[in-house]
Amino acid sequence: MHIIIGAITALAGLIWALNSLQRSGFDLNSLNPFFWARRRKWQKLYGRRPLYHLDNPMEAAGAIIVGLVNQEGLISQEQKQHVIELFESNFNLNSNEANELLLASSHLVKDELNLAGSVRNILEISRSKFTPEMIETFIEILKSAASFHGSATAIQQDIINAVTKFFSADTKNNEWC
Repeated sequence: MHIIIGAITALAGLIWALNSLQRSGFDLNSLNPFFWARRRKWQKLYGRRPLYHLDNPMEAAGAIIVGLVNQEGLISQEQKQHVIELFESNFNLNSNEANELLLASSHLVKDELNLAGSVRNILEISRSKFTPEMIETFIEILKSAASFHGSATAIQQDIINAVTKFFSADTKNNEWC
C-alpha cells in the first residue's frame, strides 16, 4: 500500500511540475521528438532568405542584375529605366512586368551585403532551368548593366565573375519562364 501511495505522489508531483513549467512559458511540445523533427524540417525548408528560394531563372537573374546595379549605391532613374529596358528586350516582358520584376528584385536584394558570395545560393535552385543561351544572355545583361555609367567597378566585376564561374558546368535546355 505504501508503494502505491508513493507512486501516486510521484505522479502528482510530476504533473504539478509540468503544469508549473507550462505556466512559466516552457513549451511542453519541445519535448516531443516528432514535433521537434517536423519543426526542424520546416525551419530548414523555410528558414532561409526568400532570395535563396527563387526557382524561376528570370527572377533569379533579375535579382542578381538589380543587385549588381545596387552595388554603386542608390539606383538613379536612368539606371532603373536602363534595367527595365534590358528586362523588356531580353526577357520578353511588357513594361509593367519589367517594372514589377525590378521592384521585387530590389526588395529581395536590399539587405544583401555580399552579392558576389551569395550568387551560388541565389542561382542554385534554378540552375537546371538555365540553357546555354540564357546563360550567355544573362552575362551580357550583367555586363551591360555594370557598364551603364562607364566601366564596371571591382565589386561588379566580382559578381560577373562569380556568375560566370557558377555556370561553368553544363545545364539542361529549358525556357526562361
